[in-house]
Amino acid sequence: MSEIWERSATEIADEVRAGKLSAQEVLTVHLDRIDRLDSELNSISYLDVDAARQQAADIDAQVAAGSDPGVLAGVPVGVKELVSVAGWPDTEASLVYKDRVAKVTDSEVTRLRTAGAVIAGLTTAAEFGTVSFTNTPLNGITRNPWNLTRTPGGSSGGSAAAVAAGLFPICTGGDGGGSIRIPAAYSGLFGMKSTFGRVGRDPGPFPGSLVPVRGPMARTVRDAARYIDVVAGPTTCDPTS
Repeated sequence: MSEIWERSATEIADEVRAGKLSAQEVLTVHLDRIDRLDSELNSISYLDVDAARQQAADIDAQVAAGSDPGVLAGVPVGVKELVSVAGWPDTEASLVYKDRVAKVTDSEVTRLRTAGAVIAGLTTAAEFGTVSFTNTPLNGITRNPWNLTRTPGGSSGGSAAAVAAGLFPICTGGDGGGSIRIPAAYSGLFGMKSTFGRVGRDPGPFPGSLVPVRGPMARTVRDAARYIDVVAGPTTCDPTS
């Protein structure tokens, strides 16, 4: 049997739903790994341990009560820091917004939570998502876990590094000019730039832009498919969805 951190998001969720694995155990394993490895990788810009532990405990309680928490039950997820989570930093990876705090939660994150994912923190990104490497004045250099002298790419570089290193089973990404595909290629992952309109978007750093779309950074195609099944759907803010 593989170590918990080596398992796919699909495997983890299926075991948690079946009561074979606890969401709290899964989270603890990943938090321990983050604590040991991310000081070198610098893939995570914000971690809300207390909120994540509460989410995991709630999921375990649902399973114990005979309820199904959802198809991503107990899966720790990192959110690209260009996506808003209420109460968390909303910096766009830029010093310009270093003190800004998100007032609303993006619909993508809400859908992941509803499916049982444990939203644990924010992953580093290129400033405003504009370049294909992840090195900002705000957060510093994010490194590739396969070779610390190399970049994991960008703009979703933190998501790529975190998934490749086993810090999260899956992370969110966004892609307008390669921001999922480049980090996936650099980091040995499966990244998916979803079809325009497939995943409805909320307002971001470039309101009204129809270029960036949402997608997963994953280790398996099956995980990416399950992710898309969860987050796909329209939003009132996105006329293409």
